[in-house]
Amino acid sequence: MKAYVSDTEDLKLDPSYQETWDDMIINFLAESLDVVQETDWLISLGNAFTEQYVLYTPDDDHSALLHRCLGILLQKVADRNYVCDKIDWMYKQANISIPANRLGLAKAMGLVAASHLDAVLEMLKGILDNIGQSLFQRLLSFFSDSYRMEESDDIHAALALMYGYAAKYAPSTVIEARIDALVGTNMLSRLLHVRHHTAKQAVITAIDLLGRAVINAAENGASFPLKKRDQLLDYILTLMGREENDSFADSSIELLHTQALALSACTTLVTVEPKLTIETRNHVMKATLGFFALPNDPIDVVNPLIDNLITLLCAILLTSGEDGRSRADQLLHILRQIDQYVSSPVEYQRRRSCLAVYEMLLKFRTLCVIGYCALGCHGSCTHIKQIDRAVLGNFSNLPSAYVLPSREALCLGNRVIMYLPRCADTDSEVRKISAQILDQLFSISLSLPRPVGSSSGIDLELSYGALSSLEDVIAILRSDASIDPSEVFNRIVSSVCILLTKDELVATLHSCTTAICDRTKQSAEGAIQAVIEFVTKRGNELSETDVSRTTQSLLSAAVHITDKHLRLETLGAISCLAENTNSKIVFNEVLATAGKDIVTKDISRLRGGWPMQDAFHAFSQHAVLSFLFLEHLISALNQTPFVKGDMEKGDYSSHSADTWIDDDILQAAILALTAFFRGGGKVGKKAVEKSYAPLLAALTLQLGSCHGLASSGQHEPLRAILTSFQAFCECVGDLEMRKILARDGEQNDKEKWINLIGDVAGCVSIKRPKEVQTICLILTKSINRQQRFQREAAAAALSEFVRYSGGFDSLLEQMVEALCRHVSDESPTVRGLCLRGLVQIPSIHIHQYATQVLSVILALLDDLDESVQLTAVSCLLTILKSSSKDAVEPILLNLSVRLRNLQVSMNVKMRRNAFAAFGALSNFGVGSQREAFLEQIHAMLPRLILHIYDDDLSVRQACRNTLKQVAPFMEIGVYGIFNSHCFNSDHRSDYETFVRDLTRQFVQHFPSRIDSYMGSTIQAFEAPWPIIQANAIYFSSSILCLCDDQHILSLFYTQVFGLLVVKLSRSADAIVRATCSSSLGWLLKSINSHSWRSTRLERVESFRWGYESESTKK
Repeated sequence: MKAYVSDTEDLKLDPSYQETWDDMIINFLAESLDVVQETDWLISLGNAFTEQYVLYTPDDDHSALLHRCLGILLQKVADRNYVCDKIDWMYKQANISIPANRLGLAKAMGLVAASHLDAVLEMLKGILDNIGQSLFQRLLSFFSDSYRMEESDDIHAALALMYGYAAKYAPSTVIEARIDALVGTNMLSRLLHVRHHTAKQAVITAIDLLGRAVINAAENGASFPLKKRDQLLDYILTLMGREENDSFADSSIELLHTQALALSACTTLVTVEPKLTIETRNHVMKATLGFFALPNDPIDVVNPLIDNLITLLCAILLTSGEDGRSRADQLLHILRQIDQYVSSPVEYQRRRSCLAVYEMLLKFRTLCVIGYCALGCHGSCTHIKQIDRAVLGNFSNLPSAYVLPSREALCLGNRVIMYLPRCADTDSEVRKISAQILDQLFSISLSLPRPVGSSSGIDLELSYGALSSLEDVIAILRSDASIDPSEVFNRIVSSVCILLTKDELVATLHSCTTAICDRTKQSAEGAIQAVIEFVTKRGNELSETDVSRTTQSLLSAAVHITDKHLRLETLGAISCLAENTNSKIVFNEVLATAGKDIVTKDISRLRGGWPMQDAFHAFSQHAVLSFLFLEHLISALNQTPFVKGDMEKGDYSSHSADTWIDDDILQAAILALTAFFRGGGKVGKKAVEKSYAPLLAALTLQLGSCHGLASSGQHEPLRAILTSFQAFCECVGDLEMRKILARDGEQNDKEKWINLIGDVAGCVSIKRPKEVQTICLILTKSINRQQRFQREAAAAALSEFVRYSGGFDSLLEQMVEALCRHVSDESPTVRGLCLRGLVQIPSIHIHQYATQVLSVILALLDDLDESVQLTAVSCLLTILKSSSKDAVEPILLNLSVRLRNLQVSMNVKMRRNAFAAFGALSNFGVGSQREAFLEQIHAMLPRLILHIYDDDLSVRQACRNTLKQVAPFMEIGVYGIFNSHCFNSDHRSDYETFVRDLTRQFVQHFPSRIDSYMGSTIQAFEAPWPIIQANAIYFSSSILCLCDDQHILSLFYTQVFGLLVVKLSRSADAIVRATCSSSLGWLLKSINSHSWRSTRLERVESFRWGYESESTKK
């Protein structure tokens, strides 16, 4: 004691010197009393101590030492009455409003309780009962301000401390029953009404002392569980003074002191038996983890509080679970709760939480190796609870492999990606602690037993080498703070890359989203760097599923990152993944994500731009991936969308080779192409040039698909593909093609967009002839597509490209084969386009395929679709110009018959071309076919004459030309007629003059064919065109007037006359009525009428009425 007080200056530096000095005095007094052992002297000394109280003023905190001196003396006295009297005196004399005196009184009561526990407890119970009785008075007097809340708090605080120290100093052999009585009767709950922090601290200290008494008893061999321990924990959490909705950051200094004390008390209670339930653990953690968010100031108060929090978490870890596996679960649960602070944007929160993680890992490692001490002792001690037979109960007969956690139970992959970014933190302390955390994690994992038959493939020598390298880095961090952080981080990542098993690597990559989205930019960059390192070195170990999930994680990070630089870095990691693994899977995930965005977001208005577009740009600018990504997009465009209305071709089984794609992904692929064309730079342009042919083919087919959608009211896909197509033109420098697309691209009329594709094909053929062969090969296969509009687009392009295929014999053969095969396509447009393409075969090759083309035309002249028939007739006119006699002669008659059927079509173009084609056939009606063709001429001649005065001028001209062409076959002198003014005139009177002149020639030279002429002409009385009806009436009347063959007159005169009468009275067309009138007059005036007029009138009349009756029925 003399030595302690010899240096007064040194004492001034010790804030607890007074407390130490007081303890020395008490110990000195205790030893002195033990030496004397005289009862009368003890009582006399006790009386003397009692008399000393008058020397101290009520507010003098030095009276605390007097309380303790009297307490240690009463501990040595055996007289219970004397003891009771003195402790009552002591309580009455104590000024419990002063915390120091209150504490001294409590310690004195505790010293007395070491020998007279029951007497002390009885006194305390009396005081507590009196307070309880006065509660009603307190309530009544509250409104009159006659009762001070402070007095009540002081009494409660003093009682709590006295209970606590009574438990602390009480004999271990009797303490269990006393504590059970105290806790079991809820007496402590009556002490929770305190309001002031000093009082709360006193109650918390009391509960802490109860817990320590239980621990002390266990040390002395009298262990027992603390009943209602969870309730006591709840008391402490209540006294911490926080409501659930209060902010942890808003705390006064006194409140912080209270909370620090509460955390220490929680640690004590957590340490005692029984073990924490999951519910209680979660309750305690929910109430305390928020302290990690406390402000840094005042640092001298907050730091001890954080230390107490870390100690509490370690205690929860050490005392939870029955075996290693359950403790591993506890560890992971706690760590996951702390994760939010580990990745906090606030520096000191990261520092605190990382330190907590490190301390818990240290405890867990010790637990796995040698067991644990409930008191937190280090090294070997008498309290150690080994992890073997003594505490494992039902597990006691199992080997350590079952009672220790497995490596998999530590979830190293998830843990590593949580702490690895902290190794790149802006705070040097956080960087150092994080490296140590990783070291502990892998040290623990390597020390754990591996399951029998484990195939983890761990190379222990390599792993320990990497761990040694990691520890070297940590040693450097401890000794040299000036070392380059980036170099340190690189070495850490390299070591971790080796230490992770394959499954842990996969888990790390799958969980990288949070790390990359770290709110500390430097850490986020570190996470991205780590991912790139892992993928580069070990990407070959990843399965397709692993690659898919990793891509999803990286894309999720890219979507959530707002910083442009970090997003580009993340996209670089995705590119690295594609480069080092299966690029197709990566591209699929990117397009799938883009497709979802298109459906669920307005991608044009996203803040910071659309991340997927940035991804497309990243791929397009990548030296390795640009071509692969472009190939992938082309492949996506060449797949069949799931839902496309009527864009189907017959039975699906005939298209089993088609692949399918979600329509949203297809739209994403189109947008990706646009981004590629516009943002690929030199690298992207090089890839586009290399893939020009498949790109053009894919865009052409999609243009067809989108026009199909536009026809059903969906215009957005068409706009998207046109934008992409135009961007393609800009990329390859084809401004002419771009103009074509801009001019007619959005025309929904089928003929116009078909012509548009033909114009594009023509433009390509002229500007890039070398690409034509490859494009045609692709389109030749694409014409088999299931989508009708894609087949139409392919046929439209091929029908134009075939004109420029003269230099590719084998290609031309394939194209002709494909076109011929699809003239039976279900789409009339495809049939017509294929035929149009066949007749555009270069002239130097057309003779090889003339027979094949003519047979196709012959078949399509009977097509059910009029547009196809019209195309067939037009193509016949074209092909006949370059066909040989040998090619046409076998089908000459069949062609003639089919053309005759088309000459009565309502379609003007059809009639015109059918007449013109018949005239062109006359060039081949020679030799053995002459007579047969002449019969076809005579069969068609009346119709030809009638349509020379057709409503349409082009039909008239075609008929005139055809009549001139077939005239040589008739071998009569009609050339003068065909060169006359009447023949070429468009006036009605001239036409009638021409008909009369030509009829004279027919009557003179073809009397045997007059009856067939008349039959055909009478049929034309019911033609759908009034002008043709009038022409037929005039032509038939001319024959009857100019013919003197009684047989002909007997057959047709009466019939024609009757029909003219009916037409005159019934027809609504003036030209028909006028012609009937003039024709009837002509017939009546003709010399042929006198011989049959009188005998035929009755028959004419009966015929007229019969015709009228029949017309009425119809």
